Amino acid sequence: MSKNNDIVTKLLICDSANIKLPENAQKILSPAEHKRLAGIRHPGQARLFLLGRYLLRRWLAVHLAEDPGRIPIRIDSRGKPRLARPGWHFNISHSGSLLALAIGNAGPLGVDLEGRRLDPARILRLAHRYLSDTEQRWLAHSREPELDFIRLWTVKEAVLKAQGGGIANNLQRVQWQAGSHRALFDDQPYRLYQYTLDRAWLTLAVAGTDGPPPLLLRLPDLPFDLEIGGPQPNLTINP
Repeated sequence: MSKNNDIVTKLLICDSANIKLPENAQKILSPAEHKRLAGIRHPGQARLFLLGRYLLRRWLAVHLAEDPGRIPIRIDSRGKPRLARPGWHFNISHSGSLLALAIGNAGPLGVDLEGRRLDPARILRLAHRYLSDTEQRWLAHSREPELDFIRLWTVKEAVLKAQGGGIANNLQRVQWQAGSHRALFDDQPYRLYQYTLDRAWLTLAVAGTDGPPPLLLRLPDLPFDLEIGGPQPNLTINP
């Protein structure tokens, strides 16, 4: 059980390029996680996976008062990683060397981090394929179509990651009005929290209409030590 009954959502973003994990970091992975890590061929992707699961397990261990290596994480029938017991939720996203991790007990949550820069032709192709007619018209009249596309895309992905049904064929079911702090997936509302970084955009979606805003944490705020070898990103809240 959690050490307290506080309702909380916490959000962390870090730059994996400037973090040195302990040599024994893999020891807290589950057998399934070890197998997945071994199957990742790209060194950068493998590093991000290990860092994400290490931070997740160490962080949850504090809230659940359990050994980090014994926390049961399973993959559900729709492919979403979940805790095997109810109560706490988590989600991870990464772009480039940046990694975002959200945990909380306020409801299902999803986080999407996007640092890519897309050319106008690709934006048009993606919009035509995945966005509704109304969204395409809004984007066509935008003064900043690249930024607005990324804002909209991260909203949709964050909501769908919280909902857990997958991205394919569901993007148009996420409804969002530009500037709103709410989105809908069918009739289910989600609270939105959006942040800018120097080279990325992040959206956090939490199920429900009411709840406290997320706590934004830095690596030094974590209740365990990490070797940090360089600067780390700071989130700027988007009004």
